[in-house]
Amino acid sequence: MPEIARKTLDFIDDKDLQVVIEQRLDELEKVFSVNANLSTIILSISCIEGIFKHIASIFRSAILASPDYPKKTDGHKKDFANLTIEEIYKLLLERDILQRIENFDQIYALFRNYRNFIHPKRQKKELWPVGLGQAQMAIGLLNATIDQISKYIFIGPEILERVTGRPRFDLSKVLHLDKADTRTHSFLILKRKIDSDFSLSFDLDLGENGIFNFVFNYVDDSNFKMLRLDNRDLKRTPNALLYSKQRFHWHIVAEAVDKQPPEGLIGLNIQIHPDKKQFLFTVNGDDYKFLKRTGGELDLYHEFRKGLKVGWFNEEGPVKLSSIQIS
Repeated sequence: MPEIARKTLDFIDDKDLQVVIEQRLDELEKVFSVNANLSTIILSISCIEGIFKHIASIFRSAILASPDYPKKTDGHKKDFANLTIEEIYKLLLERDILQRIENFDQIYALFRNYRNFIHPKRQKKELWPVGLGQAQMAIGLLNATIDQISKYIFIGPEILERVTGRPRFDLSKVLHLDKADTRTHSFLILKRKIDSDFSLSFDLDLGENGIFNFVFNYVDDSNFKMLRLDNRDLKRTPNALLYSKQRFHWHIVAEAVDKQPPEGLIGLNIQIHPDKKQFLFTVNGDDYKFLKRTGGELDLYHEFRKGLKVGWFNEEGPVKLSSIQIS
């Protein structure tokens, strides 16, 4: 059985809740190792419920707006706080917030009432089995749940998918792009595709020797274009438009015009307007222009393809993003 205490819970931006669940995972690993089957089941299911309730709170507005939102017998909407885990799971699937977790419905339905076994008479009355097999099923469902959700970072109603590294979005709403054992370090991609107006703005802290790359036309981690901001002031790494056509290998298409590497906190704003055929990359209020290496000014919009994804990653050192706005 995997070491569940080492699971990544960075998708939980409420750090107090994250600590509570991490403590339960640590305890869960201990009780499972000594065949404490009932404790394993109860802890596993409670962690699943805590995770689902947290994700539901992030997407409360989208869930409440669902045409399939559950109703009470009087026809009025069910209170949000009273949604069952099965109802939350179905609503998250319907809104494409989560992907299907194999056998979730059946296994959760099997174990949801085991919490009542805290009362010995209830356990005697139900006569449900509490053996190693049941414990393995419960902890397996928890593993599958965390493995699936831990691929994501949730920023407001937006979902970002982790490609590499371990990016963290903390309670102060700062996105940390930490270093990792890959050239792209912490690499995130917006889950939805860009086929209409798109706006992204944030304050960027490159730190010392930091590089930030805004990615667009993302197909996979070996096929995309990116706009680079590099504060190392090296001639061989100018702020530029680059193209990747194989993993961890990219080349410069065009360089930013008369731009020195930015210093301090950077206000970055990116606007893509397909109807206007406009793509703006604005740094501290200054629209960047790019010169092609073959000569002439590059029209940035002509580099953009609708229906693909955008994202970003860091190089060299850790990078921080704050005041993130996506629309």
